[in-house]
Amino acid sequence: MKSFSKLFITFCATAFLFSSCSKQNEAGRMVPKDAMFVFQVNTKSLKTKLTWDDIKQTSWYIKAMSDSSGKPWMKKILDDPGNSGMDMDEGLMFFVEKNAASPNGIFGMEGSIKNESDFSQFNKNLDSTGTIKTDGGINMLSLKGEGIVGWDSKHFAYVFDASEAQSKINSMNPMGNQGNNMAPLVDKNEAMSAAVKNLFNLKSDESLSKNEKFADLLKEPGDMHAWINTEEIMKGSSSLGMLGMLKLDVFFKDNIGTYTVNFDNGKIDITHKGYAGKELLDFMNKYKGGSINTGMIKSIPSQNIFGLLALNFQPEGIRELIKLIGLDGMVNSYSDKIGFTLNDFVKANKGDLVLAASDFTMNANADNNKKDEENSVISSRPDLNILFSVSIGDKASFQKLLDAGKQMGGAMRGSDSSIHFGQNDRFFAISNRQQFLNDYLAGNANNKFDFLDKLSGHPIGMYIDIHKILTEINNSKQMSGDASTIMNESLKLWNNVYVTSGDIKDGAIVGNTEINFMDQNTNSLKQLNHYFDQLSTIAIAKMASEKSGMSATDSLMIPPPIDTVGHK
Repeated sequence: MKSFSKLFITFCATAFLFSSCSKQNEAGRMVPKDAMFVFQVNTKSLKTKLTWDDIKQTSWYIKAMSDSSGKPWMKKILDDPGNSGMDMDEGLMFFVEKNAASPNGIFGMEGSIKNESDFSQFNKNLDSTGTIKTDGGINMLSLKGEGIVGWDSKHFAYVFDASEAQSKINSMNPMGNQGNNMAPLVDKNEAMSAAVKNLFNLKSDESLSKNEKFADLLKEPGDMHAWINTEEIMKGSSSLGMLGMLKLDVFFKDNIGTYTVNFDNGKIDITHKGYAGKELLDFMNKYKGGSINTGMIKSIPSQNIFGLLALNFQPEGIRELIKLIGLDGMVNSYSDKIGFTLNDFVKANKGDLVLAASDFTMNANADNNKKDEENSVISSRPDLNILFSVSIGDKASFQKLLDAGKQMGGAMRGSDSSIHFGQNDRFFAISNRQQFLNDYLAGNANNKFDFLDKLSGHPIGMYIDIHKILTEINNSKQMSGDASTIMNESLKLWNNVYVTSGDIKDGAIVGNTEINFMDQNTNSLKQLNHYFDQLSTIAIAKMASEKSGMSATDSLMIPPPIDTVGHK
């Protein structure tokens, strides 16, 4: 009896394990494993943060529903997206893949079906001239020759030719039409239909269903997930040119980037991970950076920093990376001519770097103003302090680098008096202001910055204060009309951005981006909905004005009425 109980428990545990694995990988079942981009939208999660009733209050929605020329079936979908027959609780998956069906690949969209009859009618409405055909248990419909939709009782897949998007890009680029202008060898509809059927019939080893990294990505709680396969993007790329002679494949082998986006109260939180091949990952584990040098940052003689980038790295890692890609011979040959070696570079640096921008103003002094002759207005120019600094290791080796820099850059600044450089026992620095540089090198400042709590402890840290920048721009000029409305809405929304990266965990380079809003109590998705609604209101009013032929420019062209009072 005991042995039977153990057997039963083992069976249940095994069944649970397999069912769990099957479920977590189901989302990748119809996504080709060689997809360059994959974007998953967690519609169920998003609906809890921004309801459709919220969207119904927006100006674009009200305009669309009140438009007498709007099609009834489209208004039915706008009233409730579920009327499309799609299961809006199961999420949507988008991807881009290189595919024989199109020279520029295909764009796909997939999801689950809640009501097959409604879904069928929805697609008939998209193309009333099309005829639904059944092929291998899959219903197929051509959408005005621009794509194909296929579905069964549970899933659907749309496939479009990415060449359509590429042709639009090329039409805006005078050199863009020099590319592939060959006529397709097979009928586009047939090629797209074959691509759709292939998605439904993908074997597990041909899809992302067995990819552990993709499964891990989708297991992370998030409103959106993104997958970027750099190796697939770079395969067959001719854009590397002469760089193809180098061992750059080490950067692209098994190179995957993943992103998880969450719309939280007062912020957008993005977790990013970077995966690499074994050779590069081993290298990065060996030469990974430590924590950024907060002392260098505290020495910046200003409390008004609005942008900062800080790095910590192992200098010998730069040397070994150059060797890894086969560039050491070329670098050594050139550096020998100007008086230093890669070993000098390693010894000269401690591995700390800071780039900061502070004290941003829109300078109103006459000397820095520029008159717009056409509009006869005075426009202010931005004014700020910039500082670039690195920590010094061996002083003799650093002097070799400095001498080489002077040789390469014409004494580094030449006749440009706006570039100032200097050093103390610990740091070398460059600035656009001599006094700012002197104050930094004097080392008297020991400023405390709130953003350091977010950035410290990581090899890479970045900070941008969007609100400071917008505030100064707003204070520098008198805005009116639409420009004033947009600025006011922007000031109410955007606060700052924090980025950290460079840490290695579970075989991946991990990091985080935090986009903060001024209102920390309201969900960021609701705030974005309001913000873009305000912008769309302006755009709708502008289009209506232009349509009526009475734009602001036109009204200025109408001659004023003749004043006949007092004239005979």
